[in-house]
Parts: sequence; structure tokens; C-alpha cells
Amino acid sequence: MKKLLIAVLAILPVALAIWLPFSGKTVLREAPFPYRTEYVGRQKCMQCHAQQGKDWLGSHHDRAMALPAAETVRGDFNDIEATFYGVTSKMSREGDDYLVTTENQKGQAETFKVKYTFGWEPLQQYLVEFPDGRLQVLPLCWDTGNQKWFHIYPNEKIAPEDPLHWTRSMQNWDHMCAECHSTNVQKKFDLKTRHFSTSFSEINVSCEACHGPGGRHVELANQNPPNWETSERYALAELKREPRKQVETCAKCHSRKTATFPGHQPGADFYNHYLIELLEPWAPEAGQPVYHVDGQIDDEVYVHGSFIQSKMYHNGVRCTDCHNAHTARLHVEGNALCVRCHTPKPDNPKVFDTPEHHHHPPGKGTLCVECHMPEKTYMVVDPRRDHSLRVPRPDLSVRLGTPNACNKCHADKSTRWAAEWVEKWYGPERPKDHFSAQIIAAARNNDPDAEEKLVGIVKDKEASLFLRASSLLLLRRYAGAVGSRAARESLADQEPIIRVAALAKLSEGRLSSEKKHMLPLLRDSNASVRTEAARILSSISRGLDGEDEKDFQRARGELQARFQAHLDRPETHLAMAIEHEGLERMGKAVEAYELSLNIDELFVPSRFNLATLYSRQNKSREAEVLLREIVRLRRDIGQGHYSLGLLIAENPERLEEATEHLAQAADLMPRHPRAQYNCGLALWRQGQTEKAELYLLTAYELAPQNPDYPFSLAQLLAQQGKWKTALNYARISVNLAPGDPQRMQLYRQIEMSYTQQR
Repeated sequence: MKKLLIAVLAILPVALAIWLPFSGKTVLREAPFPYRTEYVGRQKCMQCHAQQGKDWLGSHHDRAMALPAAETVRGDFNDIEATFYGVTSKMSREGDDYLVTTENQKGQAETFKVKYTFGWEPLQQYLVEFPDGRLQVLPLCWDTGNQKWFHIYPNEKIAPEDPLHWTRSMQNWDHMCAECHSTNVQKKFDLKTRHFSTSFSEINVSCEACHGPGGRHVELANQNPPNWETSERYALAELKREPRKQVETCAKCHSRKTATFPGHQPGADFYNHYLIELLEPWAPEAGQPVYHVDGQIDDEVYVHGSFIQSKMYHNGVRCTDCHNAHTARLHVEGNALCVRCHTPKPDNPKVFDTPEHHHHPPGKGTLCVECHMPEKTYMVVDPRRDHSLRVPRPDLSVRLGTPNACNKCHADKSTRWAAEWVEKWYGPERPKDHFSAQIIAAARNNDPDAEEKLVGIVKDKEASLFLRASSLLLLRRYAGAVGSRAARESLADQEPIIRVAALAKLSEGRLSSEKKHMLPLLRDSNASVRTEAARILSSISRGLDGEDEKDFQRARGELQARFQAHLDRPETHLAMAIEHEGLERMGKAVEAYELSLNIDELFVPSRFNLATLYSRQNKSREAEVLLREIVRLRRDIGQGHYSLGLLIAENPERLEEATEHLAQAADLMPRHPRAQYNCGLALWRQGQTEKAELYLLTAYELAPQNPDYPFSLAQLLAQQGKWKTALNYARISVNLAPGDPQRMQLYRQIEMSYTQQR
């Protein structure tokens, strides 16, 4: 549950921005189909492309979504009951209707009619429609392999007040699912009535979902004779000649991504409209990354992010080289698929599908995918293969704790055992990714020596764009000049995702100093880059003039279009509130925060921001009410306890209560140095010096470059007469902040006391 919530929060710095008043026309620069763009439907396509249509029928794309009927519903609705975490649900029939009786948002039993089936195998889900027009995904799923009902969250109770409860926005089809299960989806939401009327031209993933609207194509085909030698060619997305175009067309649905610009159509530049999730979250402090340090999949990432790390991708391999585009199945099963390409050649005489290569007896261990594409199961019953197509690296498992294919099968053996066998078989040399994984791991642990190594990855043109962009995001953890210089240089990189990541890094510094470097990005060729530049520069846009002002206004118009597409989301109204705060329109800011919470009362960021606003206005009582509500709703969010503890600590008479919340925050955020530090200070003020020392020491170990932590440790230890250890930390504090008279004074006092003691 935590990871899924974090995934939504992680989009905020990219998907949100300061909402600025805009009176001009919204600018949409990209027009991938300058000719007619009517959707004509698959029946038109199949008149000429009968075989492709025949292949598509019955595919997972065909069955992505359907009206409920005997031939489409796979679950057992014959008055079947299933109980999960004390909630008993019943699946039944009433005439042609399929019904599910389960817990509603008030925690009461309610009967819902299935509006659509969702998916086909290995599981099938079901959608119900609410009075406001939105569709929600029921939590009860049908396991098509084991022929039984299961709960999508099998290891924890999802209470009605949880953001992941099936009735809430995290399980909303209109925003979370629709785009990838139907064709030509148009999300429609009326903010005044709070009503959804989302539409699609075809209920499932049909021809035009991949090839683009076929109106003009049909016109050209109906000419006598058909003329395909026009500048438009086939007037469809070009999916054959350019491997990257094809891969990015699939990526619209087969990736974990953030939408940055509306109106994507097949054939358009993917990164003009989306940014994929990387090794490091786009949002600082957003939560746990979704990939392991070596790039292996961890949380659910939907293929594209892993595939673009692979050598296959960088050598022009496309999705359809392995998968039939219309059946959505592999061309052939087993190793026969791989050896179509991986056969001996004059320049590479290696033979792979032999015991000399895989060193395993006949069976599962001889399958290429078991070693090079290990599976991880998501949604309880859905195994997905890692498409980074890497070699097994148990040696990295020994060093970094990453998973590896060897121990997935040999779970009873140690990672060192597996690493030794790999070295016996293939020699001591390991691929280059050994070094990048160690650098990423060091950076995640805030190792100061990792900054320059990250810069080396950013500048390495042989590294994948995925790894280079991730390294730029990781550089936000460092304030050194070398990282900022690398980010400025990366603003001119040919890859848009690199340019956006560079903007993200520079936005963490002094915007006034970086302004001149960012301004040219307002007229970038890529919409994601332009809108992010406009978002970041919004807070310092008042001084712009001339062409810079015009560029900013155009990019701001595109930014406006991003938000207009998502008025149903609390994040959008959070952005509006932030803008009002920046313009010191505090009443309007409060209204926008409240609207965000009215749309989703569980949306934590708006509560935090509103509490902070109240605190700045000396409305401590109002701020405390909001923070207590966060703690009540989400006990697992350490930031809630942390903010509440700091607020309460302002009253010396409530220090004990404040310390309880600060201690919970420190436990929930073990790698948050400031949380450890403030908990230590609170304990110290209450005379609990031994506990205080442990928390202060943890803060210092997490952030050894912060001079405050060794300074406080020196004071605490000196108070206890531990002069030798205190002197060591006082010296470290002075070295980290040379010239600070307070630190130097403490150092001299402790040095004198230590000398006298000796």
C-alpha cells in the first residue's frame, strides 16, 4: 500500500506547478496528424486488413475491457461468498446483471452492479459506476488460473478511510486506468457538478489505439487507385521504419509514467507528453524508488523503463521483434524465440542454447528468460518479466543486496555461493553496470564521494538515457558546484528526459542564479521541457521582459493545458493554492486547499500545506487540527508525526507529548536526518541524554556534512563530561563550518576542559 500511495505523490513536482492566471489562448504546438483525425473503428480497418483483424480478435488487447455477458465474465457469480479481513463479499446474478455486495465507503454493505469487465487473464477485474459518473475498480478479482476470488491487497486491510480503498480516487478508472484499456479515451470532468462523462470510441484496445485515427488513411485507400506516395504516406503512425517510434507507441501504456502534456496520439513523441519513472523519484522525499540500484524492477513499472536500459533497445530491437503486434503473444515459445537472433555469426561465434553456456541440465534452468528476464509477481497472480535483459549478477547481490536470477531458483543457497559459480563459469570479469550500481547505491546513502561519480555517469554518452537522467535526479542530494555544472551542460542534451532531469536538479538551487540558463528551455522543441521550465520559473517570472516574457507566456499556456486536463485531481487544486500563496492571496490559497480536500479528503499534501500556511499565520490551533487529522488518517506517514511534534514543541509545557510524535517520526523515517536530530534535541531537553545521544549520532551518520549535528553532539557529550569524544565532534563541526565563532568557542572550551582532565 505504501508504495502505491508514494507513486501518486511522486508525480507532484512534475505534474503540479504554480497555477498562474492566464487570459490568452492555450497553446498546443504539436500536431502529429495535420490531416483529418477522425476515428473510424476497427470494422473499417478489417475490410482491408482481415488477417490482422483475425489475429487481434481474442487477444488481451481485444479483451482489455468489455460489457458484462456470459462470454466476457470469467468470475463465478453463482451466489459465491468470499471473506477478506472480516469483510464478506457476495458475487451473484440477477437476470442479465452481475452483482457484487461488498463494503462501501462508509464501511457498510452495499450491492453494486458490474458495468464492465476489465482484463482477461491471469486475473479479471470488474468496474462499477457511481452516481457521479465515475467508474471504480472493485477490490475482488477473479484468478483465472486457480479459478477463485482473491483480494487485490491480500496482506493488509484496506479500510474505507484509506486512500487505496476501492471507492476512492486511487482506484478511479477515469484517471488511473482508462487511457490504456480503451481507444480514443477522452476524460471529461465537470468541476461545477463534480460529474464524470468520460468517453471512448471503442471499448477495448483496438487498431487505432496503436496506429492512430484512420480517417485520412481510409480516404487515401478509397482513391482509385490508392495513392500512398503522398507526403502523408499512409497517414498513420509510422511503426515499422523507426524502432524508437514503435517502442514509444507501446510505452504509452506499458510504462510507469507521469503525464506532462495532453493530447498524445500514436506516432507522436512520447516524451512530449510523458516522463517515465526513473531510478530516483521525480519528487524529492517522495518515497521509496521503484527500481533496485542496478536498474532491476522492484515495484510495478510496466516494462518500458526496464527495456530502455537494455542492450537490445540500444541496438534497435523493437517490441514486435519478440511479440506479435496483433495477437500480443510471443512469436514462438521458449528458447526458439531468442535463437532467432542469438545464433553463431562470423563476428560472434558464441553458441548460447547449449550446456556450455547455461551450465544447467535440461529443464527450467536452460530457458534464456529464467536467467536474463527473471519474473516478479504483481497483483497477486500476475508474473511480469524484467525487460532489461541483463546477465545474472549475484556478485552485486553480495555487495548491494540486489536480487539475482540465480538465487531466485536456488533460494536455499547464499548469494556468495551463486557469485562463486558464475565466476567459475564465466571468469572474473563483470560488465560495466557493476560500477554504476555501486554509485547509485552510494548516492542513495548520501555518500559525499558519489557526487563526482554521478557526474561521470551523466556525461557518459554510452550509458542509457535512463541511467543518465536518474543520475541527474540523484544529484539533487548534493549542493556541490560540480553537479550543478553538469546539469547546466545537460540542458543542451539531445534527449528531452535528460533536459527535464537537469531542470529538476537546478531547481533545487538558487533560481536567481540559474535563471539565465533555464530561460532558453521555454522555447524548447519538447513540450515536457517547456512546461517544466515554465513551472520552475513561475516564482521568479515577474522580471521577465521582451522575448523572454513572450516565451514564458506561451509555455505557461501549455502548462495551463496540462492542468485543465486533470481538474478532477486534488493535485491540480494544490497547485492553484501554491500559486495563491506565492502571490500572497492567502484567502484564495485556503479556498484552493479546501477544494483539493473536498475532492479527496484524504489527500495528505494539501493538509500539510494548509497546516503550514496556518502556522505561518500564527493559527497554531487550526494547524494542529489538520496535522492531527493526518496522523489519524495515515499513521504510517512519518512526516505527519514530525510536523505535529514540531508544532506542539513550541509550547514548553507540551514537550513530552511532542517528543512522542517526534520519536514516531524518527522510527517511521529512519533515513531522515532532521527527524532523528529533532527527536534527539527533544529528549535532551527532558534529560534523557542516553537516548538523545543515539538519535543525534544517527542524524550525523546520515548527513555527515551538516555541521549542526556534530556541534550538538559535542555540546551534549561535554555536558556529561565525556570530553574526549566531545572534542572530536567539536573539531568536526569547526572543520565543516570554518570561521564560525560559536563553533570555535565551543571547541576551545572543550579542549581546555579535556586538557585539565588529563
